[in-house]
Amino acid sequence: MDKNITNLQTFFNQLRAGLQDRSLVRITLSKPRRKDAQPYKVFIKPAVIKGELMLSFTLKHATQDITKNYTPEESIERIEAFLGEHFLIAVLFTTEKDWLLKKGKGDKYTLRSAPPTFGKAADYTHDKQKNHLLKSSDFLTELGVRNKSGRIAKDMGDKFRQINKFTEIIADLVQKSALLAADQTVKVTDMGAGKGYLTFAVYDYLVNKLQTKAEVIGVEVRPDLVKLCNAAARKLDFTGLHFEEGYIGNYDLTDTDILIALHACDTATDDAIHKGIAAGAELIICAPCCHKQIRKAIGNSGIFENILQYGILKERQAEIVTDTIRALLLEAHGYKTKVFEFISSEHTGKNLMIVGIKSRRAAGAKRYLAEVEKLKRQFGIERHYLETLLQGV
Repeated sequence: MDKNITNLQTFFNQLRAGLQDRSLVRITLSKPRRKDAQPYKVFIKPAVIKGELMLSFTLKHATQDITKNYTPEESIERIEAFLGEHFLIAVLFTTEKDWLLKKGKGDKYTLRSAPPTFGKAADYTHDKQKNHLLKSSDFLTELGVRNKSGRIAKDMGDKFRQINKFTEIIADLVQKSALLAADQTVKVTDMGAGKGYLTFAVYDYLVNKLQTKAEVIGVEVRPDLVKLCNAAARKLDFTGLHFEEGYIGNYDLTDTDILIALHACDTATDDAIHKGIAAGAELIICAPCCHKQIRKAIGNSGIFENILQYGILKERQAEIVTDTIRALLLEAHGYKTKVFEFISSEHTGKNLMIVGIKSRRAAGAKRYLAEVEKLKRQFGIERHYLETLLQGV
């Protein structure tokens, strides 16, 4: 028999054996035929899903990871296809041996074994029950995220992940802050609350999980959503949660501990940041949406002419510049600021988060304001809207 075929057969026979006796730990596929090919790597691990043995594929791309699950035979077909068209190297890790399959010139396969990297078998459980921070599932059902049987409703999986990830972020920030040090009521204002998914989640975490006294207000311009959310809060007996009709820019906010504004459009994010700073909020948490003001304001200083001549690149550059200036202005007003992706772009395109944490450090406003001026000069920007709002604060 052709040794080339024998090497392939041996590799897949060892894979099947590893699945059968559960000695399989994982498989990696790497080294694409083309340097710029995507995915650039695949990690595969066994998992038992709903009582059935599967293989879970994590496809690593430059900007995101994609996970897909297949039956063993489907998985072998997928791996064969990847090796035939995409990757040059496959490594099979078992508790008995490691197997390295490598495609060389003329599509010739070599196979060699080595002592096992892993001495312990893989955990074949999948999606283990997480200790979700949302104590009550009632509001998830009331808002349509879960159905009456307790399962995630159709097309609501991304929303459920977003709610849980946001709650994890809130939990970490609150636990590290001084808000829980004293026996005080934590005041939260959610600007542009929408249907209230995250507003309810914050209240549920603070009151039902932490047993903390809290007053949570959701501000929303659409009266039908205000009515819907207030009715849900009453039904759930969330007595410290209520919703008010209003625009972010016009809302009278004098006191809050936590200011939230997720997906407020364009300069509404700036209005929210301004109100949080003016109110002395301990935490300011924003996820911006669209950046029209700076996109229109960007001029041609000559430095980035080649980038700004293309519409899509100008739009993305406007996003980066806008949010960088927001972060610097938060720093200038005494907030230690973080900017990060709070959930995979696979689940939502609006995934950038800006978090300002009120700092007790000595003021260093001039340095941050100088950086703002430098950025504005580089991009020919006369004024950032948030600057105007913060005059006199």
